[in-house]
Amino acid sequence: MPLDDFYNKIVALEEFNIEVESIDIINKYGYYLVGLLRKQLQEGKDADGKSLLAKYGSDYSDYTVFNKERRGVSLGKETGYVTYFMTGAFYTSLEVIAAGDTFSITSPVPYLSSLEAFSGSKRFLELNQEHLTEFSEEILVPQLQLRLNAALNK
Repeated sequence: MPLDDFYNKIVALEEFNIEVESIDIINKYGYYLVGLLRKQLQEGKDADGKSLLAKYGSDYSDYTVFNKERRGVSLGKETGYVTYFMTGAFYTSLEVIAAGDTFSITSPVPYLSSLEAFSGSKRFLELNQEHLTEFSEEILVPQLQLRLNAALNK
């Protein structure tokens, strides 16, 4: 019997597909990744930890400052640094798309391409290394361990 158990564990390890399991975990816990990106954007930082930029530099234009102070809500009133927040529609619509061996965070708002043009980069929708590590340590690795243990103990 001990050799049968050992053989079953080898088979379970061979059948365990870490890519498929990882993508499933990312899809299941996408809200956590979105929360990390929101936090990063609220701090005015991009994936490289640099300050987010507006089209003309690190400051909003006078017109944008006027509109944010007049019509912005909560973080939308922030004018000291770029946050890409005005009404909150962009922030609330952020979603994770995971397939194959990659994932991305995007938004269906019709003005997403304008935000990308405004920033001059798509990097503002990417997580920095600190947040990727946090997700890995808090969610991904523990969930993979649980799934692997379940597969081994069938």
